[in-house]
Amino acid sequence: MAPPAMAPPAMYSPAMAPPAMAPPAMAPPMATPPPMMTDSVMMTNTAMASATASAYLSGATMAYGSGSSSWSSQSYQNCVQQCVASFGGAPPSMSTAAASGGSGSSGSGVTHTVIVAPTQGVLRFVPFATEANPGDVVEFQWHANNHTVTKSSQLTPCNKTSDAPFATGEQNMPFTFQQVVNDTSPTFFYCGTVGHCEKGMFGIINPPSVQNNANTSVASMMPAMVTNYSSVSAMNTQMMNLTAGNSYAANWGSNIDMSQMPSWSQQFIAENVMYTRSVLGMNPNAVQNGLINVGASPLMVPQDLAAAAPAASSASAAASKTGAASTPASSAGGALSPASSTNGAGRAVVSGGLGVVALAALFLAL
Repeated sequence: MAPPAMAPPAMYSPAMAPPAMAPPAMAPPMATPPPMMTDSVMMTNTAMASATASAYLSGATMAYGSGSSSWSSQSYQNCVQQCVASFGGAPPSMSTAAASGGSGSSGSGVTHTVIVAPTQGVLRFVPFATEANPGDVVEFQWHANNHTVTKSSQLTPCNKTSDAPFATGEQNMPFTFQQVVNDTSPTFFYCGTVGHCEKGMFGIINPPSVQNNANTSVASMMPAMVTNYSSVSAMNTQMMNLTAGNSYAANWGSNIDMSQMPSWSQQFIAENVMYTRSVLGMNPNAVQNGLINVGASPLMVPQDLAAAAPAASSASAAASKTGAASTPASSAGGALSPASSTNGAGRAVVSGGLGVVALAALFLAL
């Protein structure tokens, strides 16, 4: 018999590893919620928001100097000037740090008032010169419109200086401007409105001075100017009448030194001194304990005869040509101006009978 067929041998198959299982997808981590705001924090934030809103609604404004306390006075001054130049004027009042050198950390802290034009049309600062100590404040008060207070220098009293300047821009009453005094060096200022300084509208803080009636003092140079300038002569006569019996007013400014002033300005210095003397003579209460305070009470304001003199001369010349009697121009009538000059407190200029007497004496002398 044939042998039985044999089954073919089984083929070897290596064992297959089971397929790898993918790891299960992990859920992203849950963001931790912020902690709940406590009642105290919520109350604090609410109070701050309310305070801010209240300040805004009440019209509260930030004052100059409320920022970085590390600013120098020069940086602060430049900031103020740039703001004025960029936005077309200053707020109703302005206060700046002094431009001159010195620490300014000590002083009496006295506030000295300087009137910017006592009435419309009178181009004067009153008083013309102010003596101040380091730490004092000079406050300029506008009593008329369209004037500036701009720092200048002794050699160029009608030109703006680049040495730590200050300038208010053209302002109207009742604008005020404060300048802190850091040392006793002379500081010159003027009105930058076109034509005003050239007519004598400039002034000095801590003017240069000499003693014992030196040859260059106002006291020594005044007689020659009274002789040479009709305006100074007219104002001198007016001043003598208004300061009769008041030696302080009659001699105010005698020690101012004019040796370094430009020759063209010396006539105007004499006129400014005369005008301040006349104001002090008419307002003796403005001088207390040797200090001038023209901002304490209403002022009587003398007419500026230097401005009236050209009109009077023209009228006299015209009358002579027609054969008429030469008489003083009516525009010069009255040593007192009854103008209603005011400051921020509604100050009125008061006139009195003294003006009539002074006027009559003045024109009789002329």
